[in-house]
Amino acid sequence: MAKMTIADLQQMKRAGKKIAAAVVYEYQMAKICEKAGADLLSVGDSLGRNFLGHRNSEDFKIDEMIPFAKAVVRAAERAVVNVDMPTGTCAAGHAEIVWAARRVREETGADMTKIDIRGEEENLFDSVREVIGTGFPVYPQIGFEHIAGGELHGSPADHDHILKWAHALEDAGACMIDLTMVTHEIYADVCRSLKIPVIGGQAGPEADGRIYVSYSLVGYQAATLDRAGQASAAQFIYDIAKKGIDAVHAGKW
Repeated sequence: MAKMTIADLQQMKRAGKKIAAAVVYEYQMAKICEKAGADLLSVGDSLGRNFLGHRNSEDFKIDEMIPFAKAVVRAAERAVVNVDMPTGTCAAGHAEIVWAARRVREETGADMTKIDIRGEEENLFDSVREVIGTGFPVYPQIGFEHIAGGELHGSPADHDHILKWAHALEDAGACMIDLTMVTHEIYADVCRSLKIPVIGGQAGPEADGRIYVSYSLVGYQAATLDRAGQASAAQFIYDIAKKGIDAVHAGKW
């Protein structure tokens, strides 16, 4: 199984092939998603909330991210691996971001890191540029934060804002972009105007690919238990676990 590179993802865009990406947090899900055909495995900073139970995203720091990132890198035989810069690290400022990026590169062996600059473009752009200057590829996240109801941003001002920063990041050497919470029209314009791939969690086929949070996609969350009409790996696991536990309680295992 030949290992893919960032250059391969960029070539997929030029060839009109869509990039399938999956957010994963650990070895087994990384293996499953890669076997399913994912081209990019992304260790998301949502790990802090979804897997470690942090109530505040800024409590999740690079020290906790590193072991999970190493596990995903060990799992990947073919897919490119990204490691997100934790929200708490981004909030700590320029020096912390550059230091943490060096740790990700040296300690995990990941192919690239994602730095979320949404709403902080002016403050964090230089951090992105400096990390790129060290030789470590950066996959910046731009767009808007998720809001209640999932409303997408699509005003003329939003359009101009996104295009401005997308082009600035490409010119700075970003290897691809994660664009979030914008309309399909903005996705289409950004993808047409950039040479590097642009993917996102709300993107349609007009984008260069789509990223799924694998645990949400398959319903591997306790919140999906007993939720009718929704795929639920959690329900499948619960049913098997409960059968075994009930058998022990009944003395019939």
